[in-house]
Amino acid sequence: MKQNVADIGVLQTHEDLVEKAKNFVPTLRARGSETEELRRVPEDIMTALKEEGLFKILRPRRYGGHQANMRTYLDCLVEISRGCGSTGWVYSLCNIRELMIAESFSEKAHEEIYGPGTDVVFAGVFEPREIQVRRVEGGYHIDEGRWMFCSGSVHATWGYFGMPLVDKAGAVVDHGLITMPFKDIEIGDDWRTLGMRGTSSHGVVIRDTFIPDHRAVSLSEAKNGNFQSAHLRDESLYNTALFPALNLSLAAPALGLARAALDIFMERLPNRRISYTFYDKQSEAPVTHLQLSEASLKIDSAAMHFQRVADELDATAKSGQYMDPDMRIKLNGDMGIAVEYCKEAINILIGSSGGSYIYDGNPLQRVFRDFWSMYVHGAILPTSQLETYGRSLCGLEPNKDFI
Repeated sequence: MKQNVADIGVLQTHEDLVEKAKNFVPTLRARGSETEELRRVPEDIMTALKEEGLFKILRPRRYGGHQANMRTYLDCLVEISRGCGSTGWVYSLCNIRELMIAESFSEKAHEEIYGPGTDVVFAGVFEPREIQVRRVEGGYHIDEGRWMFCSGSVHATWGYFGMPLVDKAGAVVDHGLITMPFKDIEIGDDWRTLGMRGTSSHGVVIRDTFIPDHRAVSLSEAKNGNFQSAHLRDESLYNTALFPALNLSLAAPALGLARAALDIFMERLPNRRISYTFYDKQSEAPVTHLQLSEASLKIDSAAMHFQRVADELDATAKSGQYMDPDMRIKLNGDMGIAVEYCKEAINILIGSSGGSYIYDGNPLQRVFRDFWSMYVHGAILPTSQLETYGRSLCGLEPNKDFI
């Protein structure tokens, strides 16, 4: 299904794509409560995002995508997250799967996915909660497997999952990645949460399913840049370091949420007073000046860290060299401190907003709940990322595999 660029008609500049994402912010914010109640992104919003080409940021050109870069992807997902945390999270993860599928799998797998020319949206999870899998002729047979927190599951057409690779004796020989149609996957109804309620991050089950060898690859090889996508080796985007890119997709919505908190605070500031004081205008109080400047600069600092991550991923990929482990660990540290700055900024803004933020109708409350629901994700928890970077600075081996 290789296409000429001239036949695609979707390629746009960085500025065009980011502006399209930014234009969604008012609608996403206005429909945040609806998204929570539905526990999924409203279908018309998903359709509109697709029609604007915003789900094709990282898709290869030959399959109808923009094949942009990580900086464009970052700037778009931050804008979508600024409008709605749940929509931003789904948007971020579904898009990053495009990169991971493109990098990790062969042309044969890509033709199965994109060849029919149907709408494609990816969802998936790296680690199964439980699984029984057998090595069989020509591939693997999953007797039953269960994965939790599958964000965007109700929108997906193809899945991307982590799975142990076993030999004929049943011994685990590697950690693998598989891809398969979502029509063969059972989606649960277990996503009832404090925040990120609209992400449809239900648990999923795969039963009695054959996975052919060309749709099962080694994660150990992929994380070090030994990809199966021989037909894309001349495309620099698909030399992007796998796990820092994944961590960026999980961490960067925090920046959008922090900017949303600042937007909401500033919109309400002209009409607020500070209760139990003589300040009839909160904007005239010195404490407000200090709080607002600190929160704003923390958000700016977080943005600089995230931008450095995206730019470094792009520059290294373009160089033709796969990013070395030390740099991957450092970028994860960048993201850890960026998420922490976002948390600190949001806390300052909430602490300056008075008791009204606790009402369900106050959008700042949703920002707070969405942020804390993503903050504790094991892959991006700042303490974990910063500890790993600190170990690297001390000359010690990393304390986790996914780097």
